[in-house]
Amino acid sequence: MPKAMFEGIYLDLKEKIQQGVYAYQSFLPSENELVGVYSCSRNTVRRALQMLADEGLVQPLHGKGVRVIWRATSRDVIGSLDGLQSFSEYAAQNGLAPSTTVREFEHLTCGRGLAEYTGFEEGAELVRIVRVRSLDGFACQIDLDYLLASAVPGITPAIAEDSIYRYLEQVLKMRILTSKRQITVELASDSDRECLRLDPYNCVAVIESQSFNSDGIMFEFTQVRSHPDTFRYSAVSRR
Repeated sequence: MPKAMFEGIYLDLKEKIQQGVYAYQSFLPSENELVGVYSCSRNTVRRALQMLADEGLVQPLHGKGVRVIWRATSRDVIGSLDGLQSFSEYAAQNGLAPSTTVREFEHLTCGRGLAEYTGFEEGAELVRIVRVRSLDGFACQIDLDYLLASAVPGITPAIAEDSIYRYLEQVLKMRILTSKRQITVELASDSDRECLRLDPYNCVAVIESQSFNSDGIMFEFTQVRSHPDTFRYSAVSRR
């Protein structure tokens, strides 16, 4: 699905901030200047600036402009718990090489216990996929995905090894809109220890997500079990 113009402006400004074109504590060009640069409406510019503010890259100051509040650090991670981002996108933005191994792939009918756990309706046809994800050759997480079969026609292990979200958005033209997440820490399972080389740790970080498309249909439930050395995301809080 083509991205809206404001998303392109957001991405361009974000790249310039991260490359230092707009330095930490400096001000972005005014709204009027940005309207001229991008040949767009003021509302389009404001939507792009709001996305930057939501991600903690800039802070609008009434009567003064928009100040850059982001700067690179040795522990900087671009991924945000507030955004919807695929594993491949996360890797690309952090300059890392992703790889995926599909360990399990099956079709099943959602039973009562699984329905209570995931939020899918009992009796729904699902696709269950287990993948081990690596960054620069280091196995960093295990993804357990349950996908609504009717929402992902034609999905295969090869697609799951490449990118499920790329298939949904570019091939099936699905618009992925919302994800609800819960984050916990759990003792490592035998499978975690086998796949992730956890020593000296005895635990993993767990994110469970319910994802919804633009029709409000829950098409995915995912449990991501992450190695403590690589589990690091950012969030922006406001008072």
